Amino acid sequence: MLGPFWLTLTTAAFIAGLGPLYAQLFNLEMAQYLPYLAIGFTAWGFINGTIADCCNAFIFAGDTLKQIRVPRLALLFQVIWRNVIVFAHSLPIFVVVLLFLGPSMSPVILLVIPGFVLVVLNLVWIGLVVAILCTRFRDIGPIITSVMQIAFFLTPVMWDHRNQRVDEIYIAINPFASYIELIRAPLLEEAPDAIFVVVALGTLVVGSALAALLFIRARRRIVYWV
Repeated sequence: MLGPFWLTLTTAAFIAGLGPLYAQLFNLEMAQYLPYLAIGFTAWGFINGTIADCCNAFIFAGDTLKQIRVPRLALLFQVIWRNVIVFAHSLPIFVVVLLFLGPSMSPVILLVIPGFVLVVLNLVWIGLVVAILCTRFRDIGPIITSVMQIAFFLTPVMWDHRNQRVDEIYIAINPFASYIELIRAPLLEEAPDAIFVVVALGTLVVGSALAALLFIRARRRIVYWV
């Protein structure tokens, strides 16, 4: 009966369980930390899940690719769209967070729309790169999983770089920090810092160019790799 909302309940249980603990560890007020953790962890789950699924976007569609002509990018977009729908099931968590913060509902919250679009566009080129590499070299999939696990602890998901003594350079060079802040900051009624917008736009331009070159080179060979 619950279907995909089981994921929502799992995320909510994680937040409710660890939120009070880490609020005490970081010596922060619950009203300040819990919304920060809830939105950050949910956004990270969307980013991590999308990249993980994109690793197998072409591999799982191998039978289809061998039988009919299908646009390669359509398979990738299908995976990303599925994760967007799953992410939409987290909206109840956001509603609870907004009610927890109070009914002020500043217009700044509307910045989450362009922020989310920018994150999805970045996930397109990241997903395309990992889909091609994982199809050609099957050992890369587990490597990406391990890298994402490390990135989780290096990214301000559970910790706030403004409250801990972390050099800003470590935040600037971590694109995942920018992606999460583009979603989290507006929902916390804060405008994202300019550095996060610049990093997200920069990775979009550079990453899309590299992904396009890789796709042009590998497009006709994908069917032989699956």
